[in-house]
Amino acid sequence: MPYQPGPEIASNLITTVIFDLGNVLLDWNTELVLAGLKLPNSALKLLRDELFGHQDWLDMDHGKVAEPIVAARVSTRTGLPISVIEAALQAAKDSLLPIPASVDLMTEIHDRGFELVCLSNMSRETYAHVRHLDFFKLFAGIVISGHEGCMKPGADIFQLTLQRFDLSPTKTLFIDDSLPNILQAQQLGISTLHFKRTDHCYAGIRQMLA
Repeated sequence: MPYQPGPEIASNLITTVIFDLGNVLLDWNTELVLAGLKLPNSALKLLRDELFGHQDWLDMDHGKVAEPIVAARVSTRTGLPISVIEAALQAAKDSLLPIPASVDLMTEIHDRGFELVCLSNMSRETYAHVRHLDFFKLFAGIVISGHEGCMKPGADIFQLTLQRFDLSPTKTLFIDDSLPNILQAQQLGISTLHFKRTDHCYAGIRQMLA
């Protein structure tokens, strides 16, 4: 089932919930971003392959390279004007809108006394764009890969999060839409929930933390 945790979870012991951002608390769909750009299909394919699907994108999330450098690289690789690349990058940031059902769940969990932590793969520039959103005030701690120089599913960013906020793995629930991230967290003894954006999943989370 989509919300099933790892076998080690004892939900009555959970005191902290770690949330991913993209596709958990914030919308993230590159195909919708591309469709909104109103460009020829040839240009959209170049952006899909050479921007969103390229190692440069991961390197931004990893904190290895800044957005303006990536924009210049993509323009060089594709021949697209840098203004088009910049528009695509801006559209991607603008698309990161809160998912109401997820924010409602997060608020409910917070109000019930659970400590909330954010752990997300995200570039420095993208985080700067979204950090003003109201729900960020509910987090006791925030770990963004672009600022840390490490990213999921690497074990180091999970260990950093546990150590920085003095979290016990067995008392921590990690919610993420990426299976590789879930599997890595389980390897470290963290309780997990593989998130799917369904009513069934939301109900399952509430049941687990009841």
